[in-house]
Amino acid sequence: MARFICDSCGKCCSSFGSFITIERQLNDRDYYCRYSLTRDLFPVHVNCEYADEVSDRHFAQSGTSAAPGKKPCPFLCRKPGGDGFDCAIYESRLPVCREFRCYRMFVYDRENTLIGKVIGAGEISTSDETLARLWKEQIALLPHAHPPGGNNPAWVKKVTAILAAHAFRGDAVE
Repeated sequence: MARFICDSCGKCCSSFGSFITIERQLNDRDYYCRYSLTRDLFPVHVNCEYADEVSDRHFAQSGTSAAPGKKPCPFLCRKPGGDGFDCAIYESRLPVCREFRCYRMFVYDRENTLIGKVIGAGEISTSDETLARLWKEQIALLPHAHPPGGNNPAWVKKVTAILAAHAFRGDAVE
């Protein structure tokens, strides 16, 4: 299995702000937040390097109603130096955040060149027309329920067998 390695692009959290709201600031680094899908209230502890940024952002947004649509997680912060993004509450983040993986599987050709990435519940991102057609005609039709934080082993087995039969290799991300 391939190991998921975050490249700090921030895409995972760029629209998650619709689901996480800060309910109350307890002190300069501790907050109570609500996960809107389950209505669960949870505590978070902000990493010290982002405490001021999160506090300022929370203060600026207090008492205002957010515009509908996508908005970033309130704890998504640009890294010092501006190269990518960090989670300001990484150690105390929600289980849904802990279980998230950008990719479920990487797909390689005969030369062992990465030519596709399986995203979310089973969408393929590829510029290879043969792989795209194979995915659409055979793999996308498979049931693809995934347990939290991982891949369904039966799905992985079927997908890798189909890929192998067409000279591709699928490498599930753990």
